[in-house]
Amino acid sequence: MPDAGASETVPRDPQALDQIRERALRLLARREHGVKELGDKLLRRAGTHPEDVREIVQELADRELVSDRRYAEAFARDAVRLKPRARRLLVGELVARGVPAPLAGRSVDAVFAEEEVDDAALARRLADAYLPRIAGRSDAARWRRLAGYLQRRGYDNERIYEVCSALLPEVDAGAD
Repeated sequence: MPDAGASETVPRDPQALDQIRERALRLLARREHGVKELGDKLLRRAGTHPEDVREIVQELADRELVSDRRYAEAFARDAVRLKPRARRLLVGELVARGVPAPLAGRSVDAVFAEEEVDDAALARRLADAYLPRIAGRSDAARWRRLAGYLQRRGYDNERIYEVCSALLPEVDAGAD
C-alpha cells in the first residue's frame, strides 16, 4: 500500500501551476466566481491535478482575488435586477453553488438593502410584469396562473395570496 505522504514527494510541475493560475485569472476577469465554482471549472480541464487546483484557488482566495462574498452579492444583484425571485430561493441557489448558507443569507440581505427591495416588492414587480401576458384569460385562470408563476419563483403561499388578492381583488381564490 502506498505511503500517505508519497504524494508530497512527487515533484510539482511549476508550468502546470502557472497554466492553472492563468486560466483562473482569465475566468475571474470575466466575472466573479465563488471558491467552489472556480475550483470546479479549473478541474474540468483534462489532466488538471486536484491538488494543484486547490493550491491555486487557495492562493487566489488569500490574495482576495476570489471571494464567496463578492460572488454571492454579484449573483444576488443580478437576480434582483434581471430575474427576480424570492429571498429563500436565491439563498438556496447560492448554497447549491457552494456558498456557505450563513454567507449566502447575509449577502442576499445586503443586496436587498442596497437595492431597497424586499420579497413583497419583488413579488409585486414580478406580478405586474406577468399580468399583461395572461390578460385575455378568465379571472380565475389569471389568479391560478399568477399564483403558479410566483410559486415557481420561490414565494410562499402567504405572499402569493397577498399579491394575487391585491392585483385581482374581484377573484375569490377558492372559486373556479
